[in-house]
Amino acid sequence: MKEKDLPEFARIAMKAQHRAARKLRAEHKRLGMPLISWKDGKVVEIQP
Repeated sequence: MKEKDLPEFARIAMKAQHRAARKLRAEHKRLGMPLISWKDGKVVEIQP
């Protein structure tokens, strides 16, 4: 489903989620901590 087809509350929620993820990545990079994520069905650490 394209963003323009979503209801307004869903677009607002998506923007908030993207903003939170961007802040989280920046904080982890600043602290030198790895991000924990899923990749190919496995948990992986992504180094800053």
